[in-house]
Amino acid sequence: MSKVGDYFFEFPASRGLQGKTVTLLMTIPGRTLARVLASDNVGHTLERSQREINQSRVKKFYEYLVAAAENQEPFIVPPLVGNCDSEIEFEEFGNTNVGVVRFPMDAEIKLFDGQHRAAGIREFCRNSDTSLMVPIMLTHQLPLKTRQQFFSDINNNVSKPSAAINMAYNGRDAHAQGMVAFLTSHDVFSAITDFEHNAVPAKSRLWVSFKALSDATAKFANAGGKQLQQDEIEAIWEAWINFTAISDIRHGTNQAEYKRDYIQFHAVMINAFGYAVSRLLENNSPRDVSRMIDDFAVNAETAEREDLFLISAWGGICANTEKERPTVIANVSAQKAAAERLVQIITGQEKTP
Repeated sequence: MSKVGDYFFEFPASRGLQGKTVTLLMTIPGRTLARVLASDNVGHTLERSQREINQSRVKKFYEYLVAAAENQEPFIVPPLVGNCDSEIEFEEFGNTNVGVVRFPMDAEIKLFDGQHRAAGIREFCRNSDTSLMVPIMLTHQLPLKTRQQFFSDINNNVSKPSAAINMAYNGRDAHAQGMVAFLTSHDVFSAITDFEHNAVPAKSRLWVSFKALSDATAKFANAGGKQLQQDEIEAIWEAWINFTAISDIRHGTNQAEYKRDYIQFHAVMINAFGYAVSRLLENNSPRDVSRMIDDFAVNAETAEREDLFLISAWGGICANTEKERPTVIANVSAQKAAAERLVQIITGQEKTP
């Protein structure tokens, strides 16, 4: 008689070994997930091998699947990782490590990685007729301490990618991809934009983060409920090049050294520029806003602009000037305060130093 009893789940699987831990890789129908998996979301933290479920993360993955199904786009479901406490049978086909896995219908399979994906998949399958296959990596009768350690190992050893590279790779975000196309084809921006890091590393030859440029664009691209055209967005960033004098500055110094004293290439000021453009678009056309920024650049003396963008000139707005070396303040309040001053400067209501 089968050691798993008369009533069992049966799935194709492959068997492998990681250290001394036997693993089984299965792919199961999403609609069976609720029956196959047991919850590990209750009780004291030290009695579980998973964190509590965060419903916002579940919703995010569910909406990802829904959007992919509605738009008929490709999507990916990374493997869930869990442990089966009950008996398991593995019937191998020849000497291949490939076969059929069987475990009882009352088995407890608890995940130690992927519970938010699993909950999102269950919700999706309840509300959609789209077929979905889910990969699961299964361990067998591991003690709680080992499962907790594996949870810790997975989350400590996997580095989450930066928002910048996620945005650059996200083909579903038309706004981000429009910026990628523009920045990579532009002589200056292609030479100064970091698509990998949220904050440009000190040793980098690049000057500004794609995330900062993209976030700033999002602040004005739909100003007043009207979507700007791509050429209008690009004209505003062309004006920013003149406004900040990046074309000249980048050839004369290292970005890390320059940023010790000057603020225009820090994320706080790039985002402040986005807020400022949004304010200017309330009463001006995109073409007029680009012209106003260009006019400032043409009329301001080089020394005036240098003094304007000194970090020490932004005390009480987006910089702390109480210490010997002024430091940048990068929160949203500082961005908005800096934006108000930029509006005053661009419109000529405040004279540059």
